[in-house]
Amino acid sequence: MSGSETAPPGAPLSTNQQFLLMFDKGPDQGVFGPRHIVGGGWRIEGTVDTEALRGALHDLVVRHEVLRTTIGRDGEAPYQLVHPPETPVLEEHELADPGPGAARDTVAHEFLNRIEAGSCPATEQPLIRAALGRFDDQDSVLVVNTHHTVSDGWSMQIIIRDLLQFYAARRGFGEPELPEFAQYGEYATWQQEYLAGAAVASAREYWANNIGDASFSGLPTDRTRTDATGVYSVHRFLIDREVTSAVQLAAKQLRSSPFMVCFAAFTLLSHKITGETDLTLATITSGRNNPAFNETVGAFFNFLPLRTDLSACRTFRELLTSTRNTCLGMYSQEIPFGEIVGVAPSVIAPFADPTCAVQAFEIFQFPVGADGNPVGDLKVSQLRRRLLDEANTADIPDGVLWALDVHPDGEIIGSIRFNSNDFDAATLKGLAADYTRLLRIALANVDAPLETVLTTE
Repeated sequence: MSGSETAPPGAPLSTNQQFLLMFDKGPDQGVFGPRHIVGGGWRIEGTVDTEALRGALHDLVVRHEVLRTTIGRDGEAPYQLVHPPETPVLEEHELADPGPGAARDTVAHEFLNRIEAGSCPATEQPLIRAALGRFDDQDSVLVVNTHHTVSDGWSMQIIIRDLLQFYAARRGFGEPELPEFAQYGEYATWQQEYLAGAAVASAREYWANNIGDASFSGLPTDRTRTDATGVYSVHRFLIDREVTSAVQLAAKQLRSSPFMVCFAAFTLLSHKITGETDLTLATITSGRNNPAFNETVGAFFNFLPLRTDLSACRTFRELLTSTRNTCLGMYSQEIPFGEIVGVAPSVIAPFADPTCAVQAFEIFQFPVGADGNPVGDLKVSQLRRRLLDEANTADIPDGVLWALDVHPDGEIIGSIRFNSNDFDAATLKGLAADYTRLLRIALANVDAPLETVLTTE
């Protein structure tokens, strides 16, 4: 289906959209609230033509109909409704210029934090907004926000790539060089057929046997949760080159991935917090198990429980081996989280517990859509080295979200997003420091007893 065509009214929801409905708190908060945002920021070298950029944003909305799609909740069953394309809001800002170099970098990240803490209402079309901040005619920052019901981290890379191609075309650099793709509505239709197949039936049995009556291991909150509107904050932290190099070396030597190494350390931290040895923890995957939709913008991300038994692990090497086996087994049987809940409903019980929060842990693993190469008359690089905390930022559906990004300069950039109604910032800052320490100590000697790793200061 081309971007100029429109999906039929009443298209079915994807299972991910159905999962989001579990956290529906109306149009003012929660997953359908104006601050449930996913976005990104990019530094731009070159003179930005504002009208060309505005036109490119319109072209983007025409191409990807999900950016103008809402979830109808006014009938017996929810449905996708595609609206006619409209031009997104593009704000323009003049940025205070502290001088070139690191000082400008800080202002760029402050601008990204401020715009990311804004709004993108699910009730206003289209579900994408942009802000352009200029230092001068040759140096600016572009921030693009989308509502999280129609986009995810992988999608943002497609969005910026396509936006730059449309911009270059409007600047006279030829037709956009973009791949063929399928619309998100087509994905939802395909998924219905996929879920009825034998492979998914087998996977459901796998999850029923491996998760069974287990529940997510919760993080005790500083305060009992109430019905108050969430106020989300983010703490960001740095894992230095030495530890990052050790993560990559351990992954190579032990036939694992950096995610597996980092997740094993996260499991160890969770054990230290809870005292539990049978731990079920959440990760977030891209959810793109059909390559036919790799070029599709939409909410594909999947919530996946990973269950690890530490009782048989004497060393970090053994814990990492167990984590590797868990990941490989569960990845091979990945199905939408809603399908897992259907056969193992107790896994989500902690979401209803007002004394704890469910944590999810991820490493960004998707292609970078703007990596500093010239496109037309601009050179665009993503702002990835984000180290500034923000007390009031974009919402997540619930719980606590850990995210790591292995930066090209050899460091890991970490973030923890949390509801400040439930936690003090100092609590999450302490957890980040404790996690980094455990990772450093564990990788210094992967054959040391776990008790030593846990007690070494």
